[in-house]
Amino acid sequence: MAIKQLKIVPFEDKYIDIVFEIQKKAFLPLFERYADIETNPYCESKDTVLSKYLRQDTDGYLFLAGNTFTGCVRIVKSDNACKVAALAVLPEFQNRGIAQSALAGIEKLYPNVKMWKLDTIKQEAGNCHLYEKLGYRRTGREKSIKEGMTIVDYVKVIQ
Repeated sequence: MAIKQLKIVPFEDKYIDIVFEIQKKAFLPLFERYADIETNPYCESKDTVLSKYLRQDTDGYLFLAGNTFTGCVRIVKSDNACKVAALAVLPEFQNRGIAQSALAGIEKLYPNVKMWKLDTIKQEAGNCHLYEKLGYRRTGREKSIKEGMTIVDYVKVIQ
């Protein structure tokens, strides 16, 4: 069932326990599938997650559906683009349009940004489909992390 109303809440230090829990639960299935200790956000400590959310070039957001935090994301800003990083939705809320709604809403928070970037696991067809549905296009740049796991880069240009 689709989530009707999603609120995007700016990250504050007080939310670190929630963000950490969401990230752990959301990225566990990918960790179990690929065992990618070096790249999977599941393996990050709470201190590492907090430091990433507090970087000067980063904005963090949580996704609130009703009274429940269902996901989170970091937006890393540069001069000419924003990068979507560690987008996470709790497994029990996946496939309900949360990531799609959240990304569309977050893009509107940055009306002057003309280029959005992200990367994902090429073998995760659902993730690739989501991003392509939102207008992201593969750049052609890929990086093999390990056998059966390739990171593919995406870009979305806003006209």
